[in-house]
Amino acid sequence: METVLNKVEINCGEVVDRLGRLESLFAEYESTLNNPDIRDNLPAGIKLSEEIETILLELEEILPNENILEIDRSINLVEFLKKPTSEGGLGIDCLDSEKPIDESDERNDGLIEIDLSKVRLDTEWFRDELKNEDGYVLGEKRLEDLKKRDTIRLDLFVFASLWKLLQGNEEQKKEFENKLTIIAKANGVKFDDLKKMYYIVFDDTIISRISPFIPREPGSRNTLYLRWRRESGWRWGIYTVDVDWDGNMSSLVLKS
Repeated sequence: METVLNKVEINCGEVVDRLGRLESLFAEYESTLNNPDIRDNLPAGIKLSEEIETILLELEEILPNENILEIDRSINLVEFLKKPTSEGGLGIDCLDSEKPIDESDERNDGLIEIDLSKVRLDTEWFRDELKNEDGYVLGEKRLEDLKKRDTIRLDLFVFASLWKLLQGNEEQKKEFENKLTIIAKANGVKFDDLKKMYYIVFDDTIISRISPFIPREPGSRNTLYLRWRRESGWRWGIYTVDVDWDGNMSSLVLKS
């Protein structure tokens, strides 16, 4: 997937023109506010405010917003999960053929882009009352607690859109790190700390895998995560829901 910068053609002359107009309007607006003779002329102040707001909105249309991640919802998730890594997939085997996607939240369906500055790394579920005697939280309890929040747990389409950036050219790889840097900043942590401390879990989408050795056994419920490995960089992994989870397993959620 192309980055936002590649997909938006920027007309530099148009941007310069609007910035020039904006500068002039701000100077006029400041003069109006500082002039005691016309400071109370409300209609003039409103008119200037409206013109400034219009130009700012026009600039938002022209200039790319680095906080935005576009979500590719044309991806066939099952194919993406099963396809070999050499073909851009993850190469996950033993997916349940009858129900590979065991669970997902329909609130993700309409998300074609997200503002990463509004994304949170949710670990509020890691509370004493949910912990077992070993100091961990059982995954199903964690998931149940997350579902009670007024947030959207982000799904594997978000994961796949980030993964495509990571697997792209050098510019796209840099864009991937920029996106995660925005997530880190939005959560009050440094990018290096994000790499060292956090698993980024996309547990809106729960996938089902079966045992290759005991085919009649019920499938296990699993979720995917991104994790920095010092020796190999950013990698994905699978974690089984019905096991113990610790406080580094942060759910990537969008504030509603």
